Amino acid sequence: MFNTTRMGKRKSYAAWLLVMLQFMLIALIIYTSPVTNLKIWVIFFLMLGLALGLYAIYTIRIGNFNISPHVRPNGIMIAHGPYRFIRHPMYTAILLVCWPLVAGHFSWLRLGMVAGLTIVLVIKLHLEEQYLKKAFGAYRDYTLTSKKLIPFLW
Repeated sequence: MFNTTRMGKRKSYAAWLLVMLQFMLIALIIYTSPVTNLKIWVIFFLMLGLALGLYAIYTIRIGNFNISPHVRPNGIMIAHGPYRFIRHPMYTAILLVCWPLVAGHFSWLRLGMVAGLTIVLVIKLHLEEQYLKKAFGAYRDYTLTSKKLIPFLW
C-alpha cells in the first residue's frame, strides 16, 4: 500500500533505504565471516535462525511475503505459527544468524556492522507496524498478545 502524499513517499523511500541497508549489512557480515571455520555453537544458532526463517516464510506463504515493510495489496494478517509469539520472526531469524557469526569471529568493525543491522531492523519493524496497523484493524489487538522480536520479552 503506497501512500501518494509527500509524507507517504518519504516513508516509502525510507522503507526501501532500510531494506538496502539491511541486505548490505547482512552481506558484509557473511562476507567477513570464516565460513569454513565456524564454531559448533555458531553453527547451532545458524541452523536455529535458518529454521525459524523458513518456518516463518512457510507460515506467511510466498504470496504474502514482502522484503519491504509495506503491506502487499490483498495481503492477509498472519497470527499463527511463529507469529503467534513474535510479530517479526524473520527479523529474529536474521539476528539469530548474524549475532553469533560476529561473536564467533569478533572484531570491532563486525560488531559495528551487526549493531547497525539490529538498529536498521528495529527501525524497519516500527515502520512495518505502522503500515500493518493501518491495513488490518485486528493488528492492534494482536500486538497485545505477541512480542515484537524476542519471545516473551520484547
